[in-house]
Amino acid sequence: MKVLVIPEDPTLDQYILKPIVERILADLGKTARVQVLTNPRLQGIAQALNPDIIADVVRTYPMVDLFLVMVDRDGDPRRQSQATTLEGRQRHLFVCLAIEELEVWMLAAHRDTLSTPWSEIRQEPHPKEHFAHPFLAERAPKLDPGQGRAWAMRELGGKWKGVLSACEELDGLKHRIHEWLQHPA
Repeated sequence: MKVLVIPEDPTLDQYILKPIVERILADLGKTARVQVLTNPRLQGIAQALNPDIIADVVRTYPMVDLFLVMVDRDGDPRRQSQATTLEGRQRHLFVCLAIEELEVWMLAAHRDTLSTPWSEIRQEPHPKEHFAHPFLAERAPKLDPGQGRAWAMRELGGKWKGVLSACEELDGLKHRIHEWLQHPA
């Protein structure tokens, strides 16, 4: 199975997204080749949720079985309707909106070591700046890929079930992919 993850910007996001998608698919019993879109290089959520741009990406990569658009929700209430519209246009595409930013998924693997209550992290409108950046600055190796994100995601394996329970949007994505695998259109 070939899976293409479409981020708003792959520069740092790839270090969080690829291991998460690999874990979701492994849970579903699928061996997949997961790639993060770098060509074309999307720049921002407006492009990642643009139906015309995503249609072009799907046409450009006909060999891909599953497309996953994974972007920050950023507290924007319009994002869900954009995601629903985008999903409705492609039969093998799902959108997952991180509450509120992808870095929260990374932090979920470390929540037992964080000094801030998890509920506060989940409610923060800017968790990347308030929690993820300080966490990485304090703990991650300075020269690690993705400014420490690769290091932080190494904990994912042993903490995966906790990440799913802490981030319901990921658990929801896993269930939607499972349903699609059972009944591909």
